[in-house]
Amino acid sequence: MTDKPENKPIEHIGRIIRAEVRTKATPQQAYDAWADPEKIAHWFPDRAEGKAEPGATITWIFDDFSYRIPYEVLIAEPAEKFAIRWNPPPGMNPGILEVTISKEGGETVIRLVNSGFREGAEWNDEFEGIDSGWRMSLAVLKHYLDNYFGSSRTSFQVMRPVDFSFEQVVQFYRTAAGLKKWLTKDGEYGEVGKSFVLELQEGGRVSGRVLARSNRESSLSWDEIHGVLELKAFSMGPQKLLCVRGCGWGLPVERAKELEGQMERAIERLRSALAASKAVA
Repeated sequence: MTDKPENKPIEHIGRIIRAEVRTKATPQQAYDAWADPEKIAHWFPDRAEGKAEPGATITWIFDDFSYRIPYEVLIAEPAEKFAIRWNPPPGMNPGILEVTISKEGGETVIRLVNSGFREGAEWNDEFEGIDSGWRMSLAVLKHYLDNYFGSSRTSFQVMRPVDFSFEQVVQFYRTAAGLKKWLTKDGEYGEVGKSFVLELQEGGRVSGRVLARSNRESSLSWDEIHGVLELKAFSMGPQKLLCVRGCGWGLPVERAKELEGQMERAIERLRSALAASKAVA
């Protein structure tokens, strides 16, 4: 008997990102969070189109970046596995995303393998940025699955191009003194899983637990809006970007707009603080 095409092992080439997350959701819910275009938009892209059928195309849409990314569906096995492939221009590796789902010790384990990234030191920053981005996004996925599965979200995001080093940004993202220069009146957060309270400069608070941390970014739950707050820093080509991104499941649109305005002013303060720190150095 020959294997069905969709059951053949996937060949991953180039650099590979591997990550996993554990959730109390069912395997079918975890699968739907990836394969159902409506539900993946609850936690990752702004929108998605297509069907989870081998040979079909699913398109992820990121409005703020004006990206429409089509993927060929390779595997779609409910509650078990979902795999898609980005078919690039000639001369580049195909980008493959493989998600496997299993039940282990009363938890559902989601394992991600993302491959096709370019080799060489000149691509290190790109690779590390995508690796960090996946770890932040999987933390959001876990929070969604554990607490808000099936609920739509309202998002807000602010990005600004700035000249910085990631080591420099982490000081403003992670320490009480750094946060006070742009975001908070009081408070800081610690390691993953720890609870925290941040009192914001313009009023209100962010309280919850630390969902994820990388060497450049942080993801925090935000209980007051039933959502998350991400403090991000990444490169797009030669340009570096600061980004504050958040969402709330069931968050009113007008409240999201207010928070976006608040974060726009905060990120301008961060730009000024980064410039001042460089001048001193």
